[in-house]
Amino acid sequence: MKRVEIRLNISAVAPLLDVIKQGADGLKQELAIKSALPENDREFTDTWNQELLAGQNSDIRELLGLFGADFFSDGVVAIDSNNCESLLRACSALRFKILDRWLQGLPDDLLEDEDAPVTTVPEAQRLPFACYTFLDQLQKIMLEHLDPLAPDEPAE
Repeated sequence: MKRVEIRLNISAVAPLLDVIKQGADGLKQELAIKSALPENDREFTDTWNQELLAGQNSDIRELLGLFGADFFSDGVVAIDSNNCESLLRACSALRFKILDRWLQGLPDDLLEDEDAPVTTVPEAQRLPFACYTFLDQLQKIMLEHLDPLAPDEPAE
């Protein structure tokens, strides 16, 4: 099993966790992306959406679990091939929520510019922007080192 450990600055990440928790609270009862089912069957649609919501909440709990007591003692989060996919989904859901709740009005090119100076972001949006960027970087690390779609390495 592949595994990556990421050492983070606790004092830099702690305020981002507040934004993540607020985003997670906002996603407890709603999907990050509304499902667009072509079905006219209300019962089927409701059941499907409840299953998606349960999965989303499970993924987000997995991500929040990375930042427990162990993280605050050593500043390390460990990600492996078993939890990578759920963490990728959680990061995506939270990034959508952050975009929708705090970053509306920011241009796409600014949101996707890894080198954008924080001073180009209005002060009220800086913390959510930093959180959005942090989750993006976590996803990139996971995809680089634990890509769930990459073929397994042959055993020697």
